[in-house]
Amino acid sequence: MSTIETAIASIQNAISHEETFSHFNMAMAYYGYNNNCYTLMTDHPSIGQEAFHGLATSYPEDWIKYYKEKEYQKVDPVWDRLMQKTSPFYWDDIVETIKNSVQIEEAKKNASQKVMDQAQEAGVADGIGISFVSTLGEIAGIGLSKERPEPSKNHQEMAEIYLISTVFHEKYLSLFGAVEKPQISPREKEVLLWSAEGKTDWEIAEIIGITVPTVRFHWNNIFKKLQVNSKIFATTMAIRDKIITPQLIRPTYHK
Repeated sequence: MSTIETAIASIQNAISHEETFSHFNMAMAYYGYNNNCYTLMTDHPSIGQEAFHGLATSYPEDWIKYYKEKEYQKVDPVWDRLMQKTSPFYWDDIVETIKNSVQIEEAKKNASQKVMDQAQEAGVADGIGISFVSTLGEIAGIGLSKERPEPSKNHQEMAEIYLISTVFHEKYLSLFGAVEKPQISPREKEVLLWSAEGKTDWEIAEIIGITVPTVRFHWNNIFKKLQVNSKIFATTMAIRDKIITPQLIRPTYHK
């Protein structure tokens, strides 16, 4: 088996988060990346996890702690790029782009450079960034780093790293297991569907042939099941979690 095939097989056969990340680190070490970090950049309700920087990491512990204390994600150019695009990139390419941009203020340029300089001092330098966006818009990111900068770039290696990282990301998340969706009744789904179409409680009652108090009764049940207290939030969550699909509504109602 090739190095890539061996790495992928090891990751896919892992039975815990720790083992999965360990195999991933061994694969990245082959390419010279010894300090690696996997982050949930946004909340992941699909697996019941909140955003967390360094969910799995081999970065120096002091650097992770310092980074969080300083809230460096607000000025970190790598973080910013991970949030914008999913294609893999070299850190120094992003730094260079910012440095040469005439649209970015000097204060932001200096802050970005400061983060990168301090990261290098901490042994987190010369890296690759990769992000992943789920169908629900959840974003996770990987930062791979060498202890010292190297001038050369190998785009074939980057392609291989991207493939292995994708397998790691999917395996790591799969070990959480999907969050069980709340049991929403057919009538409650009707209420949510028409709410997604912008209908008021009175209009919903007229459309589906029930009273306004009954509509509100269904809303109370929906709030309890989804653990929210807002119709807008409930409707948004139902769409996001694919409990309802608004475009399936047929134009059967006319004023």
